Parts: sequence; C-alpha cells; structure tokens
Amino acid sequence: MTPPPLRAAVTMLAACVCFTVMSLAVGAAHRGEPGLSSIASSAVRSAVNLAIILVVARGSVARLLGDRRPALWLRGVAGAIALLTYFAALPRIGVGEAAFLNNTSAFWVAALSPWLLGERARASIWLAVTASLIGLALLGWPREGHQDGVGRLLGAVSGLSASFAYLSVRRASGSNAPETIVFYFIALSSLLCIVIAATTTVVWPHQQSTWAWLVVAGVAATGGQYTMTRAYQLGEAAPLAALATASPLLSALSGVGLLGERPDGLAWLGMGILAVAGVGLPLWDAGLGRGREPSR
Repeated sequence: MTPPPLRAAVTMLAACVCFTVMSLAVGAAHRGEPGLSSIASSAVRSAVNLAIILVVARGSVARLLGDRRPALWLRGVAGAIALLTYFAALPRIGVGEAAFLNNTSAFWVAALSPWLLGERARASIWLAVTASLIGLALLGWPREGHQDGVGRLLGAVSGLSASFAYLSVRRASGSNAPETIVFYFIALSSLLCIVIAATTTVVWPHQQSTWAWLVVAGVAATGGQYTMTRAYQLGEAAPLAALATASPLLSALSGVGLLGERPDGLAWLGMGILAVAGVGLPLWDAGLGRGREPSR
C-alpha cells in the first residue's frame, strides 16, 4: 500500500497538472480575445466550478456547508483574494513574474505551519522551498523591463493570501469533505466576482471558442482544487507547498512544447532547479516517510 506522504505527493502532482491545463486554457482565451477582462474569465471559471460541485454534492446544501468552522471561511476568503489578485497581476507583469510571486506561498506555508498547524518543516523541505523560490525567480525574471509596482504588489498579495488558503485547507480537512472545502472557495470567489462586475466595466467573451476555453479552464480548475484539497488531507503542508511549484514548471514546459516558446538560459536554469528541488526533494522526502502518518 502506498504510504500517506507519497500518496499526498502524487495527488499534489495531479493537482499541478490540472492547474497547468487551467492556465493554458485561460491563456488561450485571452489570446483569442485580447480585450477580455480578467474578472470575466475568473467569473466564468468560478461559475463552472460551482456547477460541478453542486452536481457532485447532488444539490445537498447541508453537505456543502460542512461544520462551518472558521477555517472554511478563511479558506474561501483567502483563496478568493489570491485568485483575483493573481489574475489582476498577470496582464501587468507577465505570466512568469506573476507565477513566481504567487508561488512564494511555499515559503509562507513553511514559515507559518509550525505556528498555525504544529507541523515543523524538516531541513530537506526548507532546502526545497528555498531552492524552488530561486528557480521560480530565474524562470519569472522580467525579460522586458516590467516596472509595474502595483502589479508586483498584487502578485505578492496573491502569494501571501494563497498560503493562508492552503493552511486553512489543512486545518479544515480533518472534518470536512474535499467538495465542502472547495465550495467555500468557489462560493466566495463567485460573490467577489459579482460585486466587482457590478461596480466596474467588464468585457465579457464574444466568441464561442473563448467560452469553450473558459469552460475547459473551469473543469480543470475544479479537478485541481479537489485533488489539491485531498493532498492536504493526506500530507503535511510545507512539503506539499514546495511540491506545488511543479505547476509553473509544467506551464513553462507546456509553453515550449505547445506554443513554441523559446526560453533563455536563465529560464532553463530555473526550470532545472525547480525539477530537482521543487519536485525531486519533496518526492524524495515523501519516499523516506514510508509508514509515517501525517500529523493532524
């Protein structure tokens, strides 16, 4: 039988694949309609998420509300802020730098998990977190002189908010089903999108292909949220946060293979560091943890 730490790691890798598909689909939608508002793509994604979760829960609102503990509400609020600030940062500073700033959540999770979860990150995990941040910095280094301070602030906020979302997932996972935890994120994200859309000018999709790409993004995001939540139920927060840096690595490799992008030397070096430290070290650590039950 696969030990819990390794099973958690494999589940997190599955989540990274889903989030990579989501990113590619959102990128294709905005490439097809350059004027599309990020709030519109966020709203469509959230609506698809919500529809799928309602089907999974068979319309049972009581099942989706769970035990209503504060960690569920914090997960919803923090996740919604992380999503919206990340999507807002993308057009300002580019995909690479936005992904780097968003994935600084790995550092915050490792730093905060001893205080909030009682989980102490081992030396190998701190090495993985530190090295993966260096790899992300090289991968996301601004190549065209982006100097947007607001965009960088939004990216930094998305990373910090994401860390609280992940820690809340771990806190709430002991007594709630994955669909319940995902529901709080989706419901509050949808509410924020509605409020912003009602108070600002939003450019919605006009082409059927754009709608199709956003639906694909929503389906992939639901799979990613579900498997990510399940991973945090199975394993400790810090190594899983480090392993989550596989998502920008997969996105970068997909850009090379599917979009014909040609990374420079620094980007290739960053991807190499991510492959070894961000993915390899947490998997190695999980393999050493055979038989070690995750702490609660």
